[in-house]
Amino acid sequence: MSLEGDAKIGLALAFLASGCIPASAAGWTCSAAGLISGSYDGGDSAYIHLTGFPNGNNYPVAKKGSRATGTTKNGTRFACTQR
Repeated sequence: MSLEGDAKIGLALAFLASGCIPASAAGWTCSAAGLISGSYDGGDSAYIHLTGFPNGNNYPVAKKGSRATGTTKNGTRFACTQR
């Protein structure tokens, strides 16, 4: 493998190790009013971070096929859909 190829693989591994995979890259996209960031991997909960809060939290979801929905502590509804 070329040096350039090795560098690309190293960069990809570093990116994965850092946990910086957006929900859309994993096949899911989350949406909500005031959403700063959201991630979902197909499990029992989704990470949702809304404006006005210093950080996000994991919230339980109800999953039906390619859609998962839930509600945050302050009552904001969110949905994550599989691409």
